Amino acid sequence: MQPKSLQMKNFGPFIDEKLDFSQLQAGGLFLISGKTGAGKTTIFDGMTFALFGETSGNLRSGKEMRSMFASPTGETSVTFTFEHQRFTYQIQRKPEQTLAKKRGDGVTNQTAKVQLTIFDAEGKEKKQISKRTEVDAFIKDLLQLDAKQFFQIMMLPQGEFRNFLIASSNEKERVLRNLFGTEMYQQFNEWLKEQVKAQSKKLEHQQLLASQIMERFEWEEAQEVLTVAEGLTLWAQDLEKQQAQLQQLLHQKDQAIQEMKAAQDAFYRAKEIENARIEWQGLQEKSRELHAKKNEIAQKKAQLNQLVWALEHQEIMQQKEERVKEAQQATQQINETKQQLQEIQQQQVSWQDQRALIDGIKKKQEAASQKVQRIQQQIPLAQRTQAQQEEVVQLEKAAQQQTTELTKINQAQASAKAQAQHLAEEIEALRGFQAEAVKLVETQALVEKWQQAKAQFREAEQKAGEQQQIHSELVLEQQQLAASLLELQKTLKQETSQNARMQIARLRLLLEENEPCPVCGSLDHPNTQEHTTYRIEDIIASEQRLEQTQEKLTKIQQQVSANQTLQEQATLRISEWQATSAAAQKQVAFAWTTVQQAFAALQPIENQETITEETTVAELKKRQSFNQQKAASYEDAQKKHQAVNEKLATLNESYQQVSEQAKKAQEARQLAEGKLASLQEQLAGATYEQLQADLAKTNGLLREYTQQIEADARQEAQLNEQQAILSEKLKNLQQFFEEKQAAKTKAEQRLTQRLQEAGMTEETMRELIAQAAQTTVLSEEIKTYEQETVFVQQRLALLDAQLKEQAAIDLNQLEADYLQLQTVMEELQQETVRKQEKVNGNQRLFDELQVIYQQNVEELAQLGQLQQLAETINGENVKKTSLERYVLQQFLTEILEVANERLARLTRGRYQFELADKVGSYRSSTGLEIDIYDDNAGQVRRAHTLSGGESFIAALALAISLADVIQQRAGGIEIEALFIDEGFGSLDEESLEMAMEALEMIENEGRMIGIISHVRELRARILQQVFVETNGSGQSRIRIKE
Repeated sequence: MQPKSLQMKNFGPFIDEKLDFSQLQAGGLFLISGKTGAGKTTIFDGMTFALFGETSGNLRSGKEMRSMFASPTGETSVTFTFEHQRFTYQIQRKPEQTLAKKRGDGVTNQTAKVQLTIFDAEGKEKKQISKRTEVDAFIKDLLQLDAKQFFQIMMLPQGEFRNFLIASSNEKERVLRNLFGTEMYQQFNEWLKEQVKAQSKKLEHQQLLASQIMERFEWEEAQEVLTVAEGLTLWAQDLEKQQAQLQQLLHQKDQAIQEMKAAQDAFYRAKEIENARIEWQGLQEKSRELHAKKNEIAQKKAQLNQLVWALEHQEIMQQKEERVKEAQQATQQINETKQQLQEIQQQQVSWQDQRALIDGIKKKQEAASQKVQRIQQQIPLAQRTQAQQEEVVQLEKAAQQQTTELTKINQAQASAKAQAQHLAEEIEALRGFQAEAVKLVETQALVEKWQQAKAQFREAEQKAGEQQQIHSELVLEQQQLAASLLELQKTLKQETSQNARMQIARLRLLLEENEPCPVCGSLDHPNTQEHTTYRIEDIIASEQRLEQTQEKLTKIQQQVSANQTLQEQATLRISEWQATSAAAQKQVAFAWTTVQQAFAALQPIENQETITEETTVAELKKRQSFNQQKAASYEDAQKKHQAVNEKLATLNESYQQVSEQAKKAQEARQLAEGKLASLQEQLAGATYEQLQADLAKTNGLLREYTQQIEADARQEAQLNEQQAILSEKLKNLQQFFEEKQAAKTKAEQRLTQRLQEAGMTEETMRELIAQAAQTTVLSEEIKTYEQETVFVQQRLALLDAQLKEQAAIDLNQLEADYLQLQTVMEELQQETVRKQEKVNGNQRLFDELQVIYQQNVEELAQLGQLQQLAETINGENVKKTSLERYVLQQFLTEILEVANERLARLTRGRYQFELADKVGSYRSSTGLEIDIYDDNAGQVRRAHTLSGGESFIAALALAISLADVIQQRAGGIEIEALFIDEGFGSLDEESLEMAMEALEMIENEGRMIGIISHVRELRARILQQVFVETNGSGQSRIRIKE
C-alpha cells in the first residue's frame, strides 16, 4: 500500500489541509516536524480514522477529533487516497457530529458516513461503496489488518522498542502476547489449574463418602479398619459369617413350616367332620318341613294350570271384543257422513238463489274495465302538461337568480378594485426590508465569530488551569514515587544480601576437593566457614521475594520516568494553552468592535436598547424578529394583491357569462309557456292528479267485482267436490260395516266353542285373566319346593356315607397344637427377615464402597496426569518455560531471524541478535531474554550494554522486523510506508549520526519513511520535510518544504 494524499477538514487542529505524499516519494525519507501539540501525530490519526473509523491507539473517537475551530455548519471529514497493485482507492469518512442548521436556528445531529471509490490503472472509476459495513469489510479484506495491527506496522514508537530489548521475559511475554494473540495458551493453563482443583475436590468428596459408608456397616464381630482396601477385605470375611448364619435360620424356618402345615391339615379335617354332623341334623329338620307342605303345593299346581289355560286363550276373547268395537265405530261413521251430505245439499240450494246478483256484478265489472282504459290514455298527456308547468316555473326562477347574480358581481368588482389599490400602497411601503435582512445576516455572522472567540478563550483558560492541576498532582506523585523507590532499594539490598548468604551456604555444601570454588576459583578449601543450613524451600522463597522486589523496583523506576515525561508534557501544554488564551483574548476584542460597528449600520426600530455584551444576542434576535415580521407582511401583501387581481379578472369574466345566460333563459321561458297552453286545451281542464285519483277509485271497484265473481265460482266448485267425496265415503262405510259385522259373529262363535271344551264360563275366564300376575309367584314357589326336596334328599345320602364309622374328635386340642406351631414359625420368620436385611444392607454398602474405591484409583491416576501436565505447561520444569512462552519463543525467533538480516547491514556485520538459552534463577528471566553477539569481541553481550546509538539501531531493526512479521502473518497487502514517532530527542551527537546512517540504509529498501520529530538536528540531515505550523491560536497548517 502506497499513500498518495491525505485531506483533513475540521479534523483536530486542521481546518482544511491536504498532504500530497506523491511529492515525497522521490527521496523516500522525509521529516515531519513542528512544535509539541501542533498535530504531527494527527496526520497518522487521520489515515487510521479514514481506513478504520478510529484513531491510532483508539485513544479518541472520530467525534472527539472534530476541530474546536470548525464553523458551526462546517463538516468534519478525512479523505485518504492510496495505491495498491495499480488500483487507486479513495476513502472519505465523516464521524458522527452536531452541526448548526444552514437555514434557521437550531442544530442537527449527523450520523457517521463513509464512501469508498475504486479507480483502475487508467484512473477510471470502477466501483463506489457507501454502506459502512460493506466499506469496513472491504478494507479489512484488502489489508487483512485491523486498526491495531495497522498501527503496529505503520507507526514505530522507538522508545518502547529500546525498553523491549532490555525488558524481562515476563514483560516481553505481555507485549508479544498482545501482538500475536497467545492468550489462549494462558487461558488453557488457567483452565488446567481449575481442572486440578476440581479433580482434587472430587477425590475429597469421594473419600468423605467412603468414610460415611464405612461407618454404616453392621459388624458381626467389630474390628478396627484403617484404609478402604483393608475395610473391603474385612467386610468380605464378616459377610461370609453372616451368610452362614442366615442359611442356618432359613433351614430352621423350613422345618417349622412343615410341622405347622401338618397340624393345620389335621385341625381343618376334624373341623370339616364336625361341620358335616351339624349340617346333617339341620337337613333332617328341613326334610320334615317339606313333607308337611306336599298337599298345599298340589293345590297350587292345579290353580296354576287354570291360569295358564286362561292366558293362552286370552287372545280369542280380545279378538271378539275388537270386532264388536269395530262394528260399532262403522255404524257411527255412516250416520255422521249422512248428516254431512244433507248439509251440503242445503248449501247448493242457497247458492242457486244468488245467481241474479252475480250476473249484475259481471256487468259492473265490464263497465269499470272500459273506464280504466279511457283514463290510462289521458294520463301521459297530463304528465307532459305537469312537466311543462314545472319547466316554466324553473325558467322564471333562473331568470330572477341571474338578475340577482349580476347585481352581486357589480358590487364585488367595485370592492376588489378598492382592495387592490390599498394593497399596492402597502407593498410599496414594505419594500425596504430586504436590504436590512442582508445586514442582519452579516451582523449575525459577526456575533457568532465573537461568541466562538469567547468560547475559545474560556476553553483555553480552563485547559491551562486543568494542565496546572495535573502538573501539581504529578509533582506530588513524583515525591511519593521517590520515597517508594528509596524504600524498595533498601529492601532489595537486604533481600540480595540474604539470598547471597543462602546461595553461599548451599554452594559450601557442594564443595569437593580438587574442584574449583565457584566464588574464588581455588581448588583447595582449607578454611571453609560454618554457615547456617537452609532448606531448599527457604532458598526458593528467598529467590521469589528477590524477584518480586526487583520487579517492583523496575516498575517504580518506569513510573518515575513516565511521571517526569508527563510533567514535561504538562508544562509544554500549559505554555501552549496560555499562548492560545492570549491570542483568543485579542480575537474577542477585535470581534466585539466589528459587532458594534455592524449594529450601528442597522436601521433604528421601536424600543431598541444600547448594545452591550449582555444584550447583544437579545437585541439581534429582536431586530431579526422585527425584520422577519416585515418580510412576512410583505410576502402576505404580495400574495393578497395577486389574489385580488385574479379575483377581479374572474368577476369580469363571470359578468359576461351570466349576461349571456339571462338572455337565453328569457327566450326558453316564452317557448315553454306556449307549449303549456296547447296541452291544457287538449285535457279540457282535467289535471294529472284528478286523473290519477279517478283511476285508483275505478281500479278499486274493478278488483272488488272480480273478487266477488271469483269467490262465487270457487264456492260452486267446492260444493260439487264435497258432495262427490261424501257420497263415495258413504258407499265405502256401508261395505266396511258389513265386513266387520261378519267378523264379529265369527269371533263370538270361536270363543263359545273354547269355553264349552274347557267347561268354563266367560265370566270365570275374565276373573282368571285378572289374576295373571300370580302366575309367576306360583311357578317360583312350586319350583323352589321341588329343588329343595331334591337337594335335601341328595345331601342327606352323601352325609350319611361321610359320617358312617367316624369316632369322636377333640377339636380344641387340635387347634391349640396348630396355633403353638404357627407362633414358633412366625418368630423364626421375623428373625430370618432381620438377618436377611442386615446381610443385604451390608452387601449394598460393600458394593458401593468397592465402586468408590475403584473410582478413587482411576481419579487419582487422572489427577496425577493433570498435575504433571499443568506443571509442565505452567513452566515448572527443568527449562522453567511455560507452553505460552515456548510458542512466543518461536515468534520471537522468527522476528530475530528477520531482524538479524537488517541489523547485519546496519552494523556492517558486527552485531547479531540471539535468543538466550540459559536457564535463569527465576521463570521471569527465562525464555525470552535477548542477547547481542558482538563479532568484534567474539562473545555474547547483554542488550542493555549497548550504547545509545547502538541501542537505537538495534531497536529500529527489531521494530521494523516485527512489523514485517506481523504483516506477513496477517496475509495482507505490502505496506510501503513507515512512520517513526520521536525516539531521537535523547540521542547524543554520535548516536544521532549512527541513527541517521541506519535510516538512510533502510530508505534504500524502497520504503517511504516518515520521521515524526521536533529535533532540530534532523532538519539539516533530511532534505524532504513536512512542516506542521501553528498560528498561535491552536490552529495548524501543513506545508511541504520546497
